[in-house]
This record gives sequence, structure tokens and C-alpha cells, in this order.
Amino acid sequence: MILVCLQCGSDMREITLDLYRCTECEWEAEQLSIEQPTKQNQREMRCSMVQETPHKTFWKPQKQEKPKKTSSLGQWKKEKKEVSPLKQKIFADHKPGKSSKQRCEFPAAVIKELIAEADGKCSHCKTAPDTTTHHVMPRGRKGRGVKTNGLRLCGVCHDIIQTDEELLQYWISVFWNKYGDYFWFDEQDWDEYNHKLNKQMELEKVKEERLQQIEPIADLIATAAGRDLRVKEIRLLESLETKDLNTFTGMFTDALNGYAAQGSYHPNDRFED
Repeated sequence: MILVCLQCGSDMREITLDLYRCTECEWEAEQLSIEQPTKQNQREMRCSMVQETPHKTFWKPQKQEKPKKTSSLGQWKKEKKEVSPLKQKIFADHKPGKSSKQRCEFPAAVIKELIAEADGKCSHCKTAPDTTTHHVMPRGRKGRGVKTNGLRLCGVCHDIIQTDEELLQYWISVFWNKYGDYFWFDEQDWDEYNHKLNKQMELEKVKEERLQQIEPIADLIATAAGRDLRVKEIRLLESLETKDLNTFTGMFTDALNGYAAQGSYHPNDRFED
């Protein structure tokens, strides 16, 4: 007879009277099957005799799900930050200007003046009545709705000029000669243009002052080298700070004066800036 463990199928040995223990898994039982049981019997006996121990886990905080805010397209919507009181005060006095599209539209007062000047006739064919106001510099090229950019035309001439680049450039040249450069600018365009021009003039003034600062050392080096300075050499002098440039000028002057004192040059020849 073979004593079989119902857990692992290994041999069992007797510990005490009617108490047996498996040699492999050390499973104990009081009664054992003398013959090897079937798989169904093994499954039933395991369920009745094996005691499951509860699983112990560490404590974890309960996860709280945040509410999701989505837009109509299903994308994440960022939460707007609160505006500080200082910015609120600034924005309260701010008056938004016109958009680029709105600036290209002719005001009613401008159209009225153009109609009066055209005297009811098309400015191109001189025969048909004027029915529309044409942008001499097209809106797609930043032509604004100002009087100096308006031309009263009939519907047919307006369509022809809009599709004929040669005629379009003809009327642009006519208005250019009549009103000058940038005749299609409005007040905001002129403010931006003048601001950009002033910035450019300031940069040129700073550059001119910088060239005056490096002129003494540049002349000194050119005299010693017997040639004009190259562009990269001038750029090197321009990159020096004012303090470093003065130090370099004094050092170079002392070096040349010391070289002249050795007798290579006449004693009266001094390299001063």
C-alpha cells in the first residue's frame, strides 16, 4: 500500500497514531487514502481541508479622482488664472483698437468725400457712374481705408483693375506721384513707421559714436601695420567694452613708444593717439 499526499502527490510518513505528514510539503492529515485517489477526489479534499490565510497588505490612502474639465472638442481646458488687481486697473482703462480688417474698410465720411470729388463719374472710364470705392493699394497688401487710397469706379472698371496687374500698378504709380510714399498708410501705420525709423536712427547714432571711440586705436594700428584694417579687425575693436578699449589703446601706445625708443625710429617720432 502507498500513502499519498493529496497536496503534492508525494509519499506520507506516520508521525503519531493516525497522524501522517508529507515528506515534501509537510502537509498533515489524520486520514489518508490508501490507494492513489482520482483528480476529482483530490480537488474535493483540498477544498475541505486546506485553510486559506487572509492576505495582508500595507495601508494605502484612498485615491481621489479630480473632475476633468473638457471643452466641446473633448480637449483639456486650462484653468484661467486670476488677474491681479493692478492688471485689472490697467485693463479697465485700456481701449482696444481696430483690427487689421476693420482698418481696411472705408469709413462713411471718407466715401462721402470721394463721391463728392468724383462728381458721380467713374475715375477710369469717365463715362459710367461711379458705384464702388476701389482700394488703390489692395487690402491684401495692407492698403488701408483712407482717402489717399480710395478711387471711385464703376463696377465694370473695378473688376477689370482688380484682375489686371498692369492697370493696378498704373493707378498705384498715379497715387504715388500724387500723395507720395506710403499713401495707403493710416494713422497707426505712420506711428509704427516713425517709431521704427526713430529706433533705426538711434542704432545708427550709437554705431557712429562707437566708431569715433575706436578711431584713435584703429589709426594707430593701421600706421604701425602700414595698411588699412580689415573688416574683421574693426569688428574686433567694436566688440571691446569702453574700459577694455582704453586699456588696449594705452598698452599698444606704450609698446610702440618703447619700440621707437630703442633707436629704430627717430626720437621725435612718437606714436600718440
